[in-house]
Amino acid sequence: MDLSKYSDLFLSESRDYLSAMNQHLLELEREPGAEEPVRAIFRAVHTVKGMSATMGYQVVADLAHEMESVLDRVRRGEQGVTPALMDALFECADALEMAVERSVKGEGEQLELGALMERLRVAGLSGGASAAAGGSDVGSAAGGAGSRSAAGANGGSGGDEQAARPAPSATRSVRIDLRRLDKLMNLMGELVITRGRLAGLVAPIDDGALGEAMAQASRLIGELQDEIMLCRMVPVGQVFDRYPRLVRDSARALGKDVSFTIVGNEIELDRSMLVEIGDPLTHLLRNAVDHGIESPEERVAAGKPAKGALELSVARERSTVTIRVSDDGRGVNRAKVLARAQEAGLVDASRTDLSDDELVRIISRSGFSTAERVTGISGRGVGIDAVMNRVRSMGGAVELRSRDGEGTTVTVRLPLTLAIVRALLARVRDEVYAVPMAHVNETVELAPQLLRTVRGREVMTMRDDVLPLIRFDELVNLPRESDEARQVIVLEVGERRAGLVVDELTGQQDIVVKQFDPVRDAMSLFSGATILSDGAPALIVDVGSLM
Repeated sequence: MDLSKYSDLFLSESRDYLSAMNQHLLELEREPGAEEPVRAIFRAVHTVKGMSATMGYQVVADLAHEMESVLDRVRRGEQGVTPALMDALFECADALEMAVERSVKGEGEQLELGALMERLRVAGLSGGASAAAGGSDVGSAAGGAGSRSAAGANGGSGGDEQAARPAPSATRSVRIDLRRLDKLMNLMGELVITRGRLAGLVAPIDDGALGEAMAQASRLIGELQDEIMLCRMVPVGQVFDRYPRLVRDSARALGKDVSFTIVGNEIELDRSMLVEIGDPLTHLLRNAVDHGIESPEERVAAGKPAKGALELSVARERSTVTIRVSDDGRGVNRAKVLARAQEAGLVDASRTDLSDDELVRIISRSGFSTAERVTGISGRGVGIDAVMNRVRSMGGAVELRSRDGEGTTVTVRLPLTLAIVRALLARVRDEVYAVPMAHVNETVELAPQLLRTVRGREVMTMRDDVLPLIRFDELVNLPRESDEARQVIVLEVGERRAGLVVDELTGQQDIVVKQFDPVRDAMSLFSGATILSDGAPALIVDVGSLM
């Protein structure tokens, strides 16, 4: 029987169990005497073992069997949960993940895991008994999980573990390959472009029936777009679940004690957005552990708790998602950043301090680092610059707030999706540009009598506010024209606001975002391109780069 057709299902389900395994290993490390994490880890390992045995992935089954044997001793109270055992289990969880991925690719037999399994056996025999580590009732609870998936129904070992789950019922969900969703989204995007073109062609025709049919088609396309978007939305917890392990490993490597909290795991985001934001968040978390949070000794000497606090939070704000990484560490060393910046000629030698906005602009420069040495965590001049570049490519923005001795908060603001966004269309001379509505607060007519100059910068007074002005024609190297009848788009990114001066506003439109590779030495002013309803191309303004 050819089981290769089940490999994608095996891989998908194994990833779910491996993610759960890591979460429960972290719980067990925090509470070595807790019973439920042992049960949960055993269930996950047992299920992966059964599925891999059925699929013929022997290297996965062998490693899972060794883990299962040690966990069985723990749950029966014959083995204590020691630091050495936890380290071995974490290492085995990583190896199990690698073995699963390699086995699906047909490369599993190339792995040599004998030394790791022997280390696990030794750790599992050196800790002595601990009745608190598990109870005799775990076996029955761990049982039937092995038959959860189609691939693991004939599960392998532990026949006495099998339990009777009830008569099958009609399924309410199906697994869909992400490539199919991506293709569906691309087709949806083309349909949106075509809808816009049709609307433009129908508008001048005085035909009530045709107009009614166009309106109905537009409504149905909009509903279809919403449903496809919802199909792509997944809870951020599906990606964020890996971060507790990342923080734990980074803190241990640096000899630090860190309490890590995730808030808003249930918030949903486009799957493609989650994939893109994964690496930037990894940089932020590792930098927080390395640069931000002090060693236990430093914290106690500063009057702080020995254990540092790190939080990753997610929230919805209007049509954007806000992700924050906050720590209660030492804060960014402004004096050191200023000194390095002055050495590099980035800041005038007479400066004595930096604002938060100046701070983030400097530390986000490629290759800029204040680390005295390169470690396995940071110090290579990558981090905030990688975050800024990736976030801007997604049409988002990054803010940083830091207080000396109290901590740092980095805020990432992103659109809900990378595929289709609502945009305000603005004309500058003969070109039309798209400005994402997520960053548009309002629009006003430019009144010359409201213009001022403050500290050498042009601003506009509006009600009780003073807005710095950004002239789009100057950004694209066009000569300035008269301010008569020109328009200002009030942009808002977090707490920062500015006015973008354009020639004319031509309307709003749902646009399909097309990524593009800019020409060499081009400005980072644009984050993508789109096709307008009249078939003409337009560049999408990267609002974050303007602020």
